[in-house]
Amino acid sequence: MNAERAAASRAFEDAIARLEEALAKISAALTAPPSEEEAAHLATLEQRARGASPLLGRQRSFNAAILNELKHHRTIQRALIELIRSQTALVEFLRTIKPYVDTRDFADVLRAMAEEDLKRSDALLARDRRRELQLTEIDAELTTIRTRLDELQRTLAS
Repeated sequence: MNAERAAASRAFEDAIARLEEALAKISAALTAPPSEEEAAHLATLEQRARGASPLLGRQRSFNAAILNELKHHRTIQRALIELIRSQTALVEFLRTIKPYVDTRDFADVLRAMAEEDLKRSDALLARDRRRELQLTEIDAELTTIRTRLDELQRTLAS
């Protein structure tokens, strides 16, 4: 019986350690610099953004805004990947403690977690929708700028 209890205690402590490690990785993903590959890709984008239209300040500002948005999305992607991994660790942890918890309580915990995940998902979807609307507005403004630029080039050419 003592060996069984010791094994259960070890499994519990290991599951907690894995969960804590997974949760720490979420924070690390939000603050970590991009990987070498991402940094090179973003540097190339930044170089192209700066060189795309050296005569138009608004275009450079737009390019910089898009690049910042891409960097932000990459950070969020890394954090979401770590969040998914931490949820896996959480499920493993819950499976470890399930034999020691009343099943009804366990179901309530899982239901509460699912509701919280749904709220987070809804909030993320709403934020993404706002971003899409902003990008649509920026795209429309960019089209207007390009049209005006074409008009100016035709005027200068004639």
